[in-house]
Amino acid sequence: MNASRRQETGDSVTGFWHARPFPLVAILAIPAAAAAGSLLDGTASWIVAFGAAAIGVTAALASTGRAQAGSAGISAPMTAAPNANESVLRRAIEVRCAERTAILENLADAVMLVDGHGETRFANRIASHMLGESAAIAGTRAAIEALPTQVLRAVQGVAAARAGDRRRIECELKNKDKTPVVITVASVKNGDDALATIVVRNVCAEREADRMKSDFVAKASHELRTPLTFLRASAEMFADGEVTDPTERVKFAKDMLGETARLEALVNKMLDISRIESGIARAKFEPVNFVALVDECVNLQQAEALRRRMALSVSRRSAGTIAPADPDLMKQVMLNLLSNALKYTPDGGTISVEVDIDNLARSVVVSVRDNGLGVPEHALPQLFGKFYRVEGHEKVAKGTGLGLNLCLNIVEAMHGGQIGVDSQVGVGSRFWFAIPLEQAGRKAA
Repeated sequence: MNASRRQETGDSVTGFWHARPFPLVAILAIPAAAAAGSLLDGTASWIVAFGAAAIGVTAALASTGRAQAGSAGISAPMTAAPNANESVLRRAIEVRCAERTAILENLADAVMLVDGHGETRFANRIASHMLGESAAIAGTRAAIEALPTQVLRAVQGVAAARAGDRRRIECELKNKDKTPVVITVASVKNGDDALATIVVRNVCAEREADRMKSDFVAKASHELRTPLTFLRASAEMFADGEVTDPTERVKFAKDMLGETARLEALVNKMLDISRIESGIARAKFEPVNFVALVDECVNLQQAEALRRRMALSVSRRSAGTIAPADPDLMKQVMLNLLSNALKYTPDGGTISVEVDIDNLARSVVVSVRDNGLGVPEHALPQLFGKFYRVEGHEKVAKGTGLGLNLCLNIVEAMHGGQIGVDSQVGVGSRFWFAIPLEQAGRKAA
């Protein structure tokens, strides 16, 4: 064991000598030079001794530094590496800060950092847009003053609390629109500083969606209640034996069948719209010849047109009107538009259908023209909404108010097309829809 240790010690000394010969010579030169100086008399001896010692130490340190630099493969001065590392580190920090700032600036919500007194430390671009340009000025209270007073109380509360504490506030901004917002205030501990983040989210879209859902439920309930009330009353009359005349019985039975069919159509349309909006329903794409499809739908409606002495025809059939689409859904859209035209056009009127190609938009365009009642200008933006009926048209014909909304969903949501209307009261209307000639990126269900 001792021999092994001596061998290791000898190897270490030998390795040290071969790796660092000059430092070892320099170190051994120190006592030698000092001894030589001591041979001299007086002050000179001490000067020589200290000078030799200083030279030896300097030589040893310089040699050691060169050896370390050489072993690391560094030929530049020793101060270059630390400076280079500091520069790289500084650049990395700058890049990271720029990235985080870019993220904050492009958020859809207003984000601010304030201290416990409400003075702004940082505010993104949306905060300036939502609360005013002065809200982004650091060192001011412009942002906190543009918010409801309960926000400042929340800031003071979380700033005094532990890290991670947060408050949620639903309120309205102090602007003219009274914008509804949800504000989240959270504490941030930065050393001895007590800071808070404020995130302001505009919830106008969510509130509008909630309102539309409430309106939909209310209108659906009303539309369902009407046929159900009639069916219940008729059934009670039959059950109580109040309808004894055979002619009246037949009339009541037909009315009940009519209301049942109306109820069934309403429920089916509601289910179809719901399935489309939720993404459950998918179009089964295949090449559809729109000229042939339009001819089929017009033939199906000819009996009703003849009954009301109307001229129903296809006035234009362009070549090349073949596009990928779901034939059953396109037939549903076409029959709905023809049915509406027949309902709101007086007896003896004219209805014409055109099938054309829009080369600029690369789409097949189908138009249904009539010389019927027309739609008032104020009603046009709402015409494709759920359960919307033009005022006064309810007396002309019955309807669910869901047909055009279903057409909108089929054409735009399922086929990526467009649907619209041009109308003038007392002159007539043109309902049209366009289906792309190519369905890039769409998969058949």
